[in-house]
Amino acid sequence: MKSKELRCWSRWGEIYNMLSTYEKLPADLLLPHGEKRRRIFLAGKGGVGKTTLACTIAMYTADQGLKTLLVTTDPAAHIGNVFGETVTASPKQISGTSLWLARIDPKVAFEAYRQQVLSSLVDQFGNGETVNRVSEELNSPCTEEVAVFQEFLEYLLSDEYEVTVFDTAPTGHTIRLLQLSWDYETELENKDAFTAETAALDGAQLARMNDAIRTLQDRDETGMFFVTLPEATPIAEMERAMADLERTQIHTEAIIINQVLPEEAATSRLFGKRLKLQTAHIKAVKERNSDQTIAVATLQEDEILGPELLKQFAEQVVEKSQEVIV
Repeated sequence: MKSKELRCWSRWGEIYNMLSTYEKLPADLLLPHGEKRRRIFLAGKGGVGKTTLACTIAMYTADQGLKTLLVTTDPAAHIGNVFGETVTASPKQISGTSLWLARIDPKVAFEAYRQQVLSSLVDQFGNGETVNRVSEELNSPCTEEVAVFQEFLEYLLSDEYEVTVFDTAPTGHTIRLLQLSWDYETELENKDAFTAETAALDGAQLARMNDAIRTLQDRDETGMFFVTLPEATPIAEMERAMADLERTQIHTEAIIINQVLPEEAATSRLFGKRLKLQTAHIKAVKERNSDQTIAVATLQEDEILGPELLKQFAEQVVEKSQEVIV
């Protein structure tokens, strides 16, 4: 009996020592630097808790008195469920806070983009065959992708908010959205301009793409955070995505390992084994990703819904800041 107890407490001590070496998210990663605005992306596999952590970080920065926008690129728009609010394409302020919520709605973005393109063509060519042909060509999935991307750029490049937090769709969709900046830039650089009007328009679009790329690569302006579970599959997907982004010079600032069992689980026969497996994954992630901040968020007893519970969760995830960096 004593031998079993010793093994149990030895295992608990090993796990405790391992967990205690992992830090919270430094507030400096979340707050603006100097005159620059801060953009924060929460990315990762579906189901790892990106939305909850995006809401938590946005609530934290808003609670520091910073005008914050939380925008979701996920068509499911679960941020509305977390706050108990209807989220639309137009930013909506949460009463009594410095936080606004918005979603990039593919259907709304598509229709707005379509009308913008057709209106521009009518101004140039009047109503006729050219406008009718383009109108038909615009009814495609490609147009929706471009429209969503243009809406994303509006939020990325806007200076209206001091902090913008992006709750992204699952990994593959997010990588595609970010890499469109480079694809679009290449297309514009290689395009032959047929008229002075299109040359001027393409030049403006190219400058916008360059600005977007610069913003995404500037670590003072943009923080890329990956959320994962302490499990093999989401970790592997995360590290592949990190490598893809690194090739475009978008550096991952932090990894948040979510839903880690609390320390007291170490004394349970079932959960103790599970926690030991989790800590092994955490240790491996830390060893392979020494350039990133590794933060741990423990599994909570209840769902984290509403501003007050988000603030409480932020206390567990984010280091206390002495002052707001503005």
